[in-house]
Amino acid sequence: MQFKRALLKSLLLGLRERGVASREMGFLERKRAIRRAADAALASARGADATRWSQALETQRRPSTCKRILRRCHRPRPRKAGTAARPWGSAGVVARAMVRKRTQVLKGIVPGVEAVDDECTLLGEALDYAVCLKAQVDVMQLLVRALQAPKQ
Repeated sequence: MQFKRALLKSLLLGLRERGVASREMGFLERKRAIRRAADAALASARGADATRWSQALETQRRPSTCKRILRRCHRPRPRKAGTAARPWGSAGVVARAMVRKRTQVLKGIVPGVEAVDDECTLLGEALDYAVCLKAQVDVMQLLVRALQAPKQ
C-alpha cells in the first residue's frame, strides 16, 4: 500500500510537470508523456538503487519493444533445406534451448537486465518488475476511475 501511494504521488507530479492536461498536446504526444511519467514514477517509487530495471528506467527512456518481441517470438521458424524434423530429440537439449529462448525474451522485456548472465538474478528482476507493473496498473485504474466519477 505504501508503494502504491508513492507511485500515485510520483505519477501525479510527473503528469503535472509534463503538461498532460494541456489542450494543445496531440494524442501521440500525450500518450508518450503519460508513458514517460508512468516509467519515472515507477522507478522513483521503487527506488533507483533497488533493482537494475529501476536504474535503467531512471537513466534511459527507451521506447516499448514488447510488440516487436512478441512478434519475433511467435513467428514460425523456417526449416533448413534437407533437414528432417526430429520429433523429440534429447529432452535435455530441448529443455536447455527453451530456457535459453525464454531467457532472451525476458532480457528483452525487463529493462536493465540485458547483460545479466545469472538466471536467478534475471528471474528475480523480472518478478519484481512484474509486481511493480501490476501496482502501476492498479494505480492508473484508480486514477481513471477517480477522473471519470461524477462530480458532486
